[in-house]
Amino acid sequence: MNCGKLTQGIYERSVVKVVKANSTENRKFYDGAGLGADCAILTGNEAVVCAGLVTGQAFASGQDAKVAARAYLAAVNQIIACSANREASGLHHPYANITVVVPAKMREIRLRGMIEAASQQADETGIPILGCNVEVLQATAEPVVTCVVNAGFEDRSEGNIVAMNKRELVDEDIVMTKWLGLEGTAVMAQGSYTQLCERYPADLVDEARDFYRYLSVVPEAACAVKSGAGYLYAVREGGIFGGLWQLAAANGVGLVVDLKCIPVRQETIEVCEYFDLNPYELLAGGSLLAVTEDGAGLVQALWKAGVPAAVIGRTTPGNDRVVRHGEESRFLVPADGDQIYHYKKKAEEIFHERTDIINYRKKQQD
Repeated sequence: MNCGKLTQGIYERSVVKVVKANSTENRKFYDGAGLGADCAILTGNEAVVCAGLVTGQAFASGQDAKVAARAYLAAVNQIIACSANREASGLHHPYANITVVVPAKMREIRLRGMIEAASQQADETGIPILGCNVEVLQATAEPVVTCVVNAGFEDRSEGNIVAMNKRELVDEDIVMTKWLGLEGTAVMAQGSYTQLCERYPADLVDEARDFYRYLSVVPEAACAVKSGAGYLYAVREGGIFGGLWQLAAANGVGLVVDLKCIPVRQETIEVCEYFDLNPYELLAGGSLLAVTEDGAGLVQALWKAGVPAAVIGRTTPGNDRVVRHGEESRFLVPADGDQIYHYKKKAEEIFHERTDIINYRKKQQD
């Protein structure tokens, strides 16, 4: 594809038609506002009074076909968690805008697959993609996707400031849903499938590659709100350790977490061991942290709703953020990047090593 904005022909057949074909919700926007028009107008609803706008933004990069869907889901997860943390309810007219930057060497069929995966996810989630801009650049080595989700909300607060927290969160349970490192595990299993299958059973790698199905936190967020959770945080970059740090920093509390209580899948352990990565700092999209007075009750409600969950610790007064493992304790520190980027570097090194070996063998045979 040529650098710059997509040609009209490619845009029509690989973006517009693909999105329309995979999402009934999207059609009313694309047939009206006009996909790719750079500006759209949404008509108001007189029956609903929106007090303001809530927005969430997320970024994803990678060679996997789900990269745009991952960015979309991460932004949706943010806005769902954010709306649950404020004295407001009722999201009105939520929609997403996606910007995709792809390398010039990428084939159109791969772009079409990315857009298809994102639009299918939008149809499943129910938040349509209002705009999708695609730029082709020579400088980028892999697709980079940014998604912004906006929605109006109904204000139920007093005054002009919408409170982000409903109550003080000291001495409450911290509940974690699903398992750590889900998104990172899926990306690595997809990107290094052949290498992983050389060491592990194919069914284990296949299951790890299918962790994409766990990336939405919408079901558990709804359950947590109904159960009275005081604060929700959608975990992602920096892994579960990064998420715990952000949760404590956002609420001005400390915490104590038991490492052995943090749920993890065997697939994640094996994949991280292969690349010598720390699973606790691995891209963790798909997990939700909830602070609640009744952790056991929330866990029971989540399991009844079909969402695995566990109490992993408690919030504490002060600023100490402690992780315990048996009799040992250490202080949590701010996340220094994400392990997924260490994976990308190691995967590239492995690729070059294999290429060098293949070239050497060919040279020897000649």
